[in-house]
Amino acid sequence: MGFFDRLSRLLRANLNDLVSKAEDPVKVLDQAMIDMQAELVKLRQAVATALASQRRLKSQADQAEGQAGHWLERAEQALRAGEEDLARQALT
Repeated sequence: MGFFDRLSRLLRANLNDLVSKAEDPVKVLDQAMIDMQAELVKLRQAVATALASQRRLKSQADQAEGQAGHWLERAEQALRAGEEDLARQALT
């Protein structure tokens, strides 16, 4: 085994030892908790946005359904009155 191989192995061993010593398990877990809490905040915001969108779309759908019913009733009234052209207009 050559000198440079031994030197390389020694340097790698010392660097690995330094990294292992610097990696405190408590700090790693604390950082993981901080990261998860930040992600939880983002997820809660996304859920709130989705729920607000759902409520808005439900309201719009209800309103559109009400308008459709109104115009259907108007078309039926026009047909009963013999106004076929008005009935067509009410449905378009």
